[in-house]
Amino acid sequence: MFYRILNNKIYDYADYQYASDCLYSDLCTMLEYQKNPDIYAIVDGEFNYIPNYEEIIRQKRQNQFEKEFFNTSIGWIRRQVTMKDGSKKDFLADLLLSVKAGMELGQEVKIITYKTPDFSNEPTSEYIESLQEIKNATSEFIRECLFQTVKDFSGEIDLGGNNGI
Repeated sequence: MFYRILNNKIYDYADYQYASDCLYSDLCTMLEYQKNPDIYAIVDGEFNYIPNYEEIIRQKRQNQFEKEFFNTSIGWIRRQVTMKDGSKKDFLADLLLSVKAGMELGQEVKIITYKTPDFSNEPTSEYIESLQEIKNATSEFIRECLFQTVKDFSGEIDLGGNNGI
């Protein structure tokens, strides 16, 4: 059977190739393609199964998570924090100095952290919220956050202590 695809949907089919953009496929492959078009690449007019598709998607999910969070010894920290009034604050730029000041004054400073998610499934906001833990900020945590700020700025960290921190 020959199929014509537009925006990952079948919009026409026939028993013969009546146009140059018709793709040949068996019915099983086409039904599988309709369920999940991302697991196939169309190359030279044929459907090619992507064998490591699940790993590619898992890696994309992990990369997206690592753009929104950074890892520390007490857990993952959300970069953009939603405050009680609904406003958004950047943790490193807007909140870190307040956390550090509180610790220097001898206060116990609580931080919302996150456990590492399972990237094999789409991480919904409800799932991410279920990974929350409340931890105390530590001097090591402050140091890691300062290193993360340098890394975000320069792309590198000199663990030998030559970062100006």
